[in-house]
Amino acid sequence: MSSVWVTKRPGKRGMRYLVRWIEPTTGKNRSKTFRRREDARDFKAKLNRDFEYNEYFAPVKISYAEWVKRHLENMANSPDVDVAPKTIAGHKEALEALGEACKPRSPRDINPKMIRNFKRILLESGLENKLSPNTINKYIRAIRSALSYAVRDEIILENKLIGRHRLLLRTERKAPRILEVGEIVALMNVITDLRHRAVVSLAYYHGLRRGEICYLRWQDIHFEDNRLEVVSREEFRTKKRKNHTVALRQETAELLSRLAQDRVNEYVFTKTQAFYDACKKWFPKAVALARLDHCTLHDLRRTCNTQMLDAGVPREAAMQVLGHTSVQVNQDYYTGYQIEQQRIAINSLPSIG
Repeated sequence: MSSVWVTKRPGKRGMRYLVRWIEPTTGKNRSKTFRRREDARDFKAKLNRDFEYNEYFAPVKISYAEWVKRHLENMANSPDVDVAPKTIAGHKEALEALGEACKPRSPRDINPKMIRNFKRILLESGLENKLSPNTINKYIRAIRSALSYAVRDEIILENKLIGRHRLLLRTERKAPRILEVGEIVALMNVITDLRHRAVVSLAYYHGLRRGEICYLRWQDIHFEDNRLEVVSREEFRTKKRKNHTVALRQETAELLSRLAQDRVNEYVFTKTQAFYDACKKWFPKAVALARLDHCTLHDLRRTCNTQMLDAGVPREAAMQVLGHTSVQVNQDYYTGYQIEQQRIAINSLPSIG
């Protein structure tokens, strides 16, 4: 068994405990510092177990740039990890920003102190480069996730960003934008294109996301029993790669039936990617034409959830419509002020004159 021992060392903030060991394969001396004696003893016991069962691995010597490149390639190509391209792009942006701001030599250099310095640099940057606190928090989460991948791939020994470090900036969570029924009616009144009306109907009545709408196939729509299936496929993967079935409302079925008369290919909206991108253009124009405050197509999905709950629909049923698996996500990000439920709750109290 390789030698592992613990020594005490005085520091500026009190006593430190240094775990030293010799790698069994290379014979190199390694060390790791802890503030608490119990943590040092636990780490020593873990090393002894790893040595005994031949599970110890030596950290890989790799540059930061090489690690970032390898990490992004593994996320994109690994058969074990199914990651959306948007997530990969977020990791790339965050890791490149960290490399430019703090210049770490390897992933082992990334620690809470570096991340705090990274936050300070981003917050003090010029107005043209200044990022919002939410974007900075997104960067930090992506970096922390990337280090967890590095631990799994045995590139580093541990993820130093996991723990009670309070690395994220405090931000106020905005209430979701919930449209009134009159606003949605006004929106439908200004939209004349049949395809666009179908998109709004699918988003509001059925809570579908933009990608789920634009990549919908005719085979997923069952007019005979008024239901549609949201299916994850290679060209478009649904969130968490899960399929679910949604009941089809009569108004939506009529719009889709009219679209089916001019069917060109297997997709409801013929040029899927082009139509997906075009939604960012025509929908804001329709909102402006209807003289509504700023809202997005995704806000119709949030409105769908909130108005169902306001009508007394159980949350579990609303979650099935939207394809949610987490009650917390449904409650925090998709539920606005339920005025009717609040009115019922307030009126349930006894009168005091």
